Amino acid sequence: PPNNFTDFAALTIVAYLRSMAAATATTTSGGDPGRGKAIYEGKGTCASCHRIRGVGTRLGPDLSDIGNLRLAGELERSVVDPDAEILPQNRHFRAVTKDGANITGTLLNEDKYSVQLLDSNGRLVSLKRSNLRESAFIEKSPMPSYKDKLTHQELSDLVSYLGSLKGVEIP
Repeated sequence: PPNNFTDFAALTIVAYLRSMAAATATTTSGGDPGRGKAIYEGKGTCASCHRIRGVGTRLGPDLSDIGNLRLAGELERSVVDPDAEILPQNRHFRAVTKDGANITGTLLNEDKYSVQLLDSNGRLVSLKRSNLRESAFIEKSPMPSYKDKLTHQELSDLVSYLGSLKGVEIP
């Protein structure tokens, strides 16, 4: 229906709709989720960083319901170019103590006096700010790119498997 959008508002809506169309674009299609699960568990070594339904580690995001949260194009982009978009809750944090120790992990909490991280070994680490030389979010994703590590079919299968993960067990 007709509306009284300003030119700026109309252009913003158009830009949003174009970005959504780009996010859904995927070069993979017709993948087999069963073969994708085998790639996830084997060649991709995804469970060394991610977990699904309690299986795997906590270094990367839990993927149990990733199919509900991300479109196929977004999943593909995350696999081939993990630095393209890092969601705030998935950014890693690095702290350097005054004695030079580097601790990297997922930021759980921070306040004026302390920082709590889940480190790369899955341990809870609490650090006093007074003992830190520096601390900041890491701009790059710790996830490697699979652009040249998976064939087109393997990528299609993996994306299909990830897209099938809806938070419920499918027998």
